[in-house]
Parts: sequence; structure tokens; C-alpha cells
Amino acid sequence: MFGFESRIVRKMNAREKAQVEKLLEQHGLFFEGEPDRTVLVEDSAGNLIATASIQKNVIRMVAADPEWQEAGLAGVVISKILQYAREKDIFHLLVFTKPDMAEKFAAMGFAELARTEDAVFMESGRPASADFCRMLEAEKLTPERNPVGAAVMNCNPFTRGHRYLIEQASSRCGAFYVIVVQEDASEFPFEDRVELVKKGTADLPNVRVVPSGDYAVSRSTFPTYFLKDKADSAVAGVQARLDVTLFTKIFVPALNIEIRFVGTEPYSRVTEIYNEAMREILPKHGVTLEIIPRLESGTNAPISASKVREALRLGDVVLLEQLLPKVTLDYLASDRGRVAVAKLSEQTPQ
Repeated sequence: MFGFESRIVRKMNAREKAQVEKLLEQHGLFFEGEPDRTVLVEDSAGNLIATASIQKNVIRMVAADPEWQEAGLAGVVISKILQYAREKDIFHLLVFTKPDMAEKFAAMGFAELARTEDAVFMESGRPASADFCRMLEAEKLTPERNPVGAAVMNCNPFTRGHRYLIEQASSRCGAFYVIVVQEDASEFPFEDRVELVKKGTADLPNVRVVPSGDYAVSRSTFPTYFLKDKADSAVAGVQARLDVTLFTKIFVPALNIEIRFVGTEPYSRVTEIYNEAMREILPKHGVTLEIIPRLESGTNAPISASKVREALRLGDVVLLEQLLPKVTLDYLASDRGRVAVAKLSEQTPQ
């Protein structure tokens, strides 16, 4: 009845990628990341009529030509991706999709975690968000006073600026949570970043450091964060609003968060867009947004992790001593730190 063929490819050639980009654009989507596999469905003339991709455990870029709606192509590409995931023993799947696709994923066992006007975030399998929330609740502090605050930080690496924000925020709270971005898409690995934050805040008794899991500033919820100034502002806005909404569904109830703290953002447009999303969404869920001015270095410029990475590339020891606490300087002198710096030095500055 319907003349089409489907296949799954590891790496697309230039023609295939161009076709995928065109189909995605027609659906208000855009090509992002480096998929592990992509499903391509073509008609008898070789025209692309449906596609879907997976990167690690994240399904995205799902689109089908509406003229082929009766053929159920969205179900075809999703089924192909799920089959690949089973073969690779991927048991926890996440999907960032448009609202009109949510019903199709729900029919295949996906549960909705967060929704905005433009996007829906869903998951399937274990360990799931419920397991993650139980872990958070086990880490919950018992504050002697209110309020309870939190900040989501990448700490790539941990700077004097991060320490200053945590000091300032925690002094205003009975309990304060530092939620460290767990996505390993940064120059310094997560296990090193989170350990630096724990060591660098060990003297603050009302501070608890917890991981973000897949539920805050990850490639599944907010991939444009890792593209920074290369990201499209409109797309960043859609993803930021979904990520903030998910924060209110996962972290706020599990940790009883009342205030979310951020630093001023003089450099990154993407982070500024995220801050705008927080101003819009957090108050609707009973959470106050508080912005703390960034700590400045000896040159009267705000301290940032990007400046640290630039100084590392240049080998500017004097500047690093101005920007970094002792715990990070000691780490950079360690074997693990030297490996991270060597990898950083090999990269082309963005």
C-alpha cells in the first residue's frame, strides 16, 4: 500500500544529512549533536519522508512528512530507535519532542515529565526520575531556619566566583544545595568537578552538593547550553523553558527549594536566555529567583570559568592564582588535573 523503505545508519553522508536538516526545518526543528544512529525512511524516489536519531540514551530529531500520515511513519522511526536501544542494552531512554509527538511516545510506554507550549520531555525505563528523586530526598538537609535555596552549576572548573556565589547564597538560607551538572560534555570530567565543589565548600555546614542527573542542564534537556554562542537564540529559549520547568517538577519538591540563585551573566547569551526563562517560570511554581553580582578579579572583570580555561591555554599562572581557590589550584597540579589541562590545551578556543 505504501511504498517506502527504512534503514538505520551510523554516520550519514552529506546528502543524507542535508535531507534530514531540510525535513527537520519543515517541522520547526534543527539538527544538533552527533547522533549514534539515525533512522531514515525514504519513498520510492529516494526522498526522505521520516527520520529519528538517538545519542547515548536521548531520542531526538523525530519528524515525518505529514503527507504520509496514514502510513504511521512516526511510529516506524520510533520503533527502529527503540529496537536499536534494546540491542545496545540501553534501558533508560529520554526524549525531547514537540507536543504533537507526545501521544505517540506515550503509546510506546514513555511517561511525561515536563511540558511547555513548545516542547515535552519524557522518559522510559529504569533507573527513572522516581529513583533519582529518592536519591535527592536521601540527601535532604534538615534546616534550622528557612528558606531553602539552590543553584545549578557546571563548575568547569570550580572558581573563586563559584565559591563566592555559594557563600553569599548559603548565608541567606537555612539549607543550600549546589546541583552540579552531571553531563560529561565539559573540559573537566564530572567526577572531578563535583569533588572540587565538595572540597571547596566543606567548611559550609548548611551546603549539600548533589548531582543533576539527566534532569538539569543536560544534553537531553538543554543541549544548546553546550553550544554557547553557536546556539540559535529561539531554540535556546525553547530548551531553557523546558529545563526550568523540569527543575520545578524534580528538584523543587524533592528538596523543598524556595529560592534559586544565579550569578549575573555578562558574557553568554545562552545563559542570559536561561536566566530569562527562570524569571518567567520559577515564580509560577512558588520559587523566587535571586541574582548575585559576580565576584570580580584583580582586573575588575567578573570571574568566569571560561576565563580560567583561556588562562590555562595560555599558561597564565598569575591570572589563575587570581581566579581560582586553592582546592582547584592543587587539583590542576595533580596527575588528573594535568591530564585535563593537556586535553584543554589541544582544543581550538571557541
